[in-house]
Amino acid sequence: MSVTPVVAEVPVNYRLRRNRDFQLLLTGSTVSMLGSRLTAIGLPLLVLALSGSPLVAGWAGFAVAAPSVLVFLPAGALADRWNPRLAMIVSEVGRGAAITAVVMLMWLLRQPSVALLIALVVVEEVLGVFSVLSERRLICSLVKPDQTAAALAGAEGRTHVVVLLGRSLGGFLFGLAQALPFLADAVSFGFSAAVLVRIRPLGPTGKPEAADSHRLRHEIREGLHWARKNRFARVAFPLTACATLISQALIIVFLAEAHARHLSGDRIGLVLAASGAGGAIGSAVACRLFHYFKYDLLQVQMWIWVVMFGLLAFSGGKSFTMMAAALTVTGFAGALGNIALDSYMFQQVDQRMLGRATSIDRLTTFGGLALGPLLGGAIADQLGTGLSISVLFGVVLLMPVAAFFCRPGRAGLQQPTDPGTPA
Repeated sequence: MSVTPVVAEVPVNYRLRRNRDFQLLLTGSTVSMLGSRLTAIGLPLLVLALSGSPLVAGWAGFAVAAPSVLVFLPAGALADRWNPRLAMIVSEVGRGAAITAVVMLMWLLRQPSVALLIALVVVEEVLGVFSVLSERRLICSLVKPDQTAAALAGAEGRTHVVVLLGRSLGGFLFGLAQALPFLADAVSFGFSAAVLVRIRPLGPTGKPEAADSHRLRHEIREGLHWARKNRFARVAFPLTACATLISQALIIVFLAEAHARHLSGDRIGLVLAASGAGGAIGSAVACRLFHYFKYDLLQVQMWIWVVMFGLLAFSGGKSFTMMAAALTVTGFAGALGNIALDSYMFQQVDQRMLGRATSIDRLTTFGGLALGPLLGGAIADQLGTGLSISVLFGVVLLMPVAAFFCRPGRAGLQQPTDPGTPA
């Protein structure tokens, strides 16, 4: 009688660590994201130094993010057609060229034009849209279906570690020389492109197609129709956009207070890095919490935000230690919500629709990203720190009510699979 040998199942995380191409993508993308975080901190600090106005800094943040909002829908349809690795390589090279031009402008002119600096960063941000959307499709071609949730958790954890490092390092480099954050960003894009060249996708990634305008419009409408009919997405997308708006507004309020009190660049970076530390911790525990809460993690996030913003408003927002604590806790909770939404996207959305579905998600998020600095700059300029945080707290109070309607039982969703198990 023959005996069938028992083969131990290899853990998903171990298989991902042994996946050479996925690890290459994660490394290159992490370095590129770190560079972008340096610029994200360097630009408002530079505009504050040049103009001395938090309102102008808020307008700069809006001007940089707003054009990307217009690009997301067509970019999502194009990302579903193109070879994602090639699209990412072209995007990363173009982003590096745009930030290199920023560095040259700062070195050649003692008082560079704020408008010209913003225009160059806008080019980098628009190209970044194509890179982000293509990365999602490339991940699908590099990992097997039962590995996608674990891959997402790893990518989410990486994002918050990058925030942790990027914000502290960005403030430190800006304190040494104003051009240094942008120079490091330019180098990061070159490294990312070099790494992407070495990747060999596991599955089909599609061939570049001509962008027929009529067909492109049809595909965009198809994506919008999906988002309108999907009950979970219809609530979750605006909710996460609102959370992004509030967090970005809070950062500008903090930067205005720090500028008024002449806080050093390295201390500013350390306070802002707190959200990255909280996000990294949240990502580490998100998979286990998802097992118990499923998509209700979005509601958990919003209740944590209510408590933390309430404490921050009660303190008046003048304590930098309290601000760091608030950013840590909200970063932790934000990671939980992101894992819930990303798991839904990968497990419940048809892969042929993933680029367009992701583009709509990012479109709403970037709307918050664009309007957040504008809101923060306006209220900080008119109300001061304490009242500004109270206004933000008032908005946060409404978010758990909206999150209640993201519950699977009320959204008509099938029961999700747990991260790390076959979808």
